[in-house]
Amino acid sequence: MGTGTKILAGTAIGASLVAGVSYYMNIRRAKGTLEVKPKAYLHKLDWNGLTIRVDAILKNPTKASFSIKFPYVKVEHKDTLLGSSQVLNKDIKIPAYGEALIKDIMIVIPVMSFFSVVYELIKALNAKQPVSLIVKTITTIDLGWSRMPFEDKKEVVIQK
Repeated sequence: MGTGTKILAGTAIGASLVAGVSYYMNIRRAKGTLEVKPKAYLHKLDWNGLTIRVDAILKNPTKASFSIKFPYVKVEHKDTLLGSSQVLNKDIKIPAYGEALIKDIMIVIPVMSFFSVVYELIKALNAKQPVSLIVKTITTIDLGWSRMPFEDKKEVVIQK
């Protein structure tokens, strides 16, 4: 192997290493800075159950554009799972320095779940009192070469 070939091979390996490290750092930065701003609304409250509508703004303050899977959303009250959204196999593109709005994620809580904690929640909503809920958003960030799980947890307040 000639000297020129060794230099060329070393340069290619070095460039690959720099590109790999740069890509890995962009992945880490994107995962750490994706911001989820959920809002929850009382969609319907009747004798059949409670329907909560969740809208979420996903903000990407980085120079890396990526896509995510449609988020799976869980709603909790006082450490009790109230309900969750459907799982959809749909990709959502989030541009660099941009955001995406996901609307009308419906969480249905059937009347059969109206025991203890859920009864308190319904009672407070009927009395027009604000109710604090925890919204957990679970998705996968797809950066092309790799996919990373992402989970966010925020408190939201709903009122009738």
